[in-house]
Amino acid sequence: MEPKYGDIERCVYDAVCALIRRARGTCRTFTPKQVARVARLSTKPVTLSVIRYILEKMVREGQIQLYKKGRTYRYIVYNTSPLWKKVKGE
Repeated sequence: MEPKYGDIERCVYDAVCALIRRARGTCRTFTPKQVARVARLSTKPVTLSVIRYILEKMVREGQIQLYKKGRTYRYIVYNTSPLWKKVKGE
């Protein structure tokens, strides 16, 4: 049985928080595939599209930023982000 959208959304949020927790510098970059691996979700294109949609929603909310170069989508969280401050407890 495939997970529901709400479950995937929660997994993606938790995975991004885990990536931030493991960050050693002042920012963290990641791709949808890296998020899928941390969240232990499928890395099939349809799942990656859903993850990308959720990450785009987080970009619109101002929690993360998008760095797009060509066809590559990378997302960045800086230490000034409200999500970073919430996860790191700053």
